Amino acid sequence: MRTLSLVFFLLSLTFCRKETPDFDLKVALPSDPAHLDPLHITDLSGQKLAKFIHQGLWIQNPEGFHSPWIHSYKKIPHPTKNLWWFQLDPSSPSVEDIQFSLSRLVLESYPRKGDYQFLVQVQSLPENQLELEFKPGTLESEWKEKLSLPFASIIGKKEWETNTFKSYGKYKLIDWKKNEYIDVHRQKEEEKKFPEKIRFLILPQSSTSLFLYRKGKLDAFKLTDFLLSLPETNSELTLTKKGRSVQYVAINQNNPCFDNHFRAAVNFSIPRELIISKLLENHADLSYGPVPIQYIEKLAKGKTITGEIYNRDLAKKEIEKSFCFPKIKFTELEFRMRGDDENQAKGRAIKQALEEIGLTIKLKPMEKAPLYKENGEGKGDLTLLTWYSDFDSVWNFLDPLFHPNKVGNGGNRSFYQNKDVGNILDKPFKNNQDAIQAIEIIRKDKPWIFLWSIQENYLVSKEFLRYNVLADFL
Repeated sequence: MRTLSLVFFLLSLTFCRKETPDFDLKVALPSDPAHLDPLHITDLSGQKLAKFIHQGLWIQNPEGFHSPWIHSYKKIPHPTKNLWWFQLDPSSPSVEDIQFSLSRLVLESYPRKGDYQFLVQVQSLPENQLELEFKPGTLESEWKEKLSLPFASIIGKKEWETNTFKSYGKYKLIDWKKNEYIDVHRQKEEEKKFPEKIRFLILPQSSTSLFLYRKGKLDAFKLTDFLLSLPETNSELTLTKKGRSVQYVAINQNNPCFDNHFRAAVNFSIPRELIISKLLENHADLSYGPVPIQYIEKLAKGKTITGEIYNRDLAKKEIEKSFCFPKIKFTELEFRMRGDDENQAKGRAIKQALEEIGLTIKLKPMEKAPLYKENGEGKGDLTLLTWYSDFDSVWNFLDPLFHPNKVGNGGNRSFYQNKDVGNILDKPFKNNQDAIQAIEIIRKDKPWIFLWSIQENYLVSKEFLRYNVLADFL
């Protein structure tokens, strides 16, 4: 009888096992997003997911702003208030959900709250109408831009209150197993240009992603620098994105030894073009101070632009003028970074350059969560970080990264304080000359070691390429 029972048990495991669901595509994410709540999406994995599952009142594209849900809108005459009226389409989310989602921007605390200080009040009206009040002087282009970002996405109020999740993007969340996968399904059946079902696999190691890709079990993943020499990367199966990020070393402004001369010295010490050529295999582009060079070329309108200067002799002279010289040469400076191979390799190259001008550097590789937490608390001397832009605007590389009121985890991770920059960023009417002025002040102050803009390279399958629209979602 025992033998017979064992046979039935084994048969039950074979025939009653839950089937693995089929997916049109499987895409790798390098880390599990900390949140799917739009207010708290700040990491890169979360931002990529936001493109699939979230949608706000406005959408930004190269042609400008448009809304799939707003039938008409206009400014309401008022002697003191900046009021706007909106008539929603029948296809839009409920006014209740929109009011709930946008009111959270005013009432709750979250990392990007400073960006939404222009929004004063959200009021629902009968017959699918909405009224928004903005601070006086807020430009129409500014509130449209901010209301098109993931943080202003619409979610379901009733679902949120019952600890479930409803979003209004191209896809809806079906299942989320922490540190393993996230499953999404297409919201609308008629959207045939998008795949019906996608599974996002949480795969921190790109070597694992490559193995699954070659086995035909993965359709898209981000290539690290060490995989860029693969034969597959020189084909139509590689998608490249430029000018969406800056990599930098935050110099802790709370340390009085890191004065103007010290900051100038460490900036002169970095052979950027050599590192880009030899280590990054030309898969990065020079930055102009804190912005990708493409942005300053657009602002400068045809003027010749050169990146940051490398001059080791000048770096040594600047160190000798610094406040804590010669003590600073014998003080062990802690240089922090993410603990993966790619960031450590960059860290070692930067460490060597800094030591060649006489500094003493100790590398400290760290996990992502404690690195960001401690950096936000003002710990560490130098920290290698990367900023990925939320939207295509030069201001996204200036605010919140240098706003004096957004230090630490608010975005300003070097604790940089400059009132002139703050005043420019707070102006309700900003133009290209304001952006150039802010960039030049920051370049002069050098709160970072300005490095480069990373090219993002994705290896994709032929199946992925069937859905042309997804290239913009990576």
